Amino acid sequence: MSINLVSLAQQYLTPDLIAKIASSLGLDRSLIGKAATAAIPALLESFANLASTQDGARKLANAVRQQNPDIMDSLASAIGGMGEQAHVNNGISTLRSLLGGAAVPALADAVGKFTGIDQRPSASLIAMLTPAVLGALGKQQTGQGFDASSLAQLLASQKGNISAALPAGFADLLGAAGLPGLAAAGAQAARTAQSTVSEASRAATPSAFPSWLSWVIPLLVVAAIAWWFLGHRGTEVTEQAKTTAGQPVQSLSVGGIDLGSTLETTFGNLKTTLEGISNATSAQAALPKLQGAASEFDKVGGLSGQLPAAGKAALAALVVAARPSIEDLFNKVLALPGVAPIAKPAIDDLRAKLDALSKT
Repeated sequence: MSINLVSLAQQYLTPDLIAKIASSLGLDRSLIGKAATAAIPALLESFANLASTQDGARKLANAVRQQNPDIMDSLASAIGGMGEQAHVNNGISTLRSLLGGAAVPALADAVGKFTGIDQRPSASLIAMLTPAVLGALGKQQTGQGFDASSLAQLLASQKGNISAALPAGFADLLGAAGLPGLAAAGAQAARTAQSTVSEASRAATPSAFPSWLSWVIPLLVVAAIAWWFLGHRGTEVTEQAKTTAGQPVQSLSVGGIDLGSTLETTFGNLKTTLEGISNATSAQAALPKLQGAASEFDKVGGLSGQLPAAGKAALAALVVAARPSIEDLFNKVLALPGVAPIAKPAIDDLRAKLDALSKT
């Protein structure tokens, strides 16, 4: 199965880790999720541009090799403690050595403007995310023995995934970031997102307007947006589900927990886990992660009962929109020789939970 570097990097950002980062930086976790969704593909785009030259590819390969394979575990334990600043300083130093001294403030400014986060916490977040991105590259290097040339080829092959993962609202800000390659990637993301929204708008505009469409159209718009965010980007499910212009925005937060963000993270991790299954051995190793995804869906289902009716409908629409891409991966995994007897019980359990969430 083909890999997706954006998804691999995002799988490190569990809901617990996002919550710890948010607490440490004194920010809402939904803002951290939004910032990470923009920063991770932006970092990958910067690294891909760096690796397009022989010297840049060598520098990036060296940085990946020097990365502590357990960096995310140590980061999770350090956040909020005395070791946090050391991790931030290390991330900033690494980015400066790879992309130049202007890289961190440029990216922090773009992410800050996109999310409303001040530049200083934005820079700290980017420094924390850098190990996740390098860790995703290192995972591929370790697993397949990549050298600098192969690493450059990998990043070049991921241009489509990276561009698709850049949020459309972030695209215009990348041109002013001052880093080569980001402006073009941002423009492409903007064109792709605008095309998707335009198609959804045309589909939702009938020649006549029966009264029953007054509640169907908002759900169609929510589904179209969620289809883009979950099916094609595998990244951010926003804190709020958007409805038609002029109508209230529905919150998906319950007791300080953003159910939309939790779903996005769980779907992203689940996709990465399924994409990593290639035989019976990898299927057996993936079972704990599949069971963990089922537990996260249970949590969302339990909390969704506290949402208002419109919030429940919006949450269900997000699940329905994400379901096709997940089902495609389910079917591919079950078709692998010797895998179905191992993975089918867990997949059937996941399907049942997704069925329940889609009827919330």
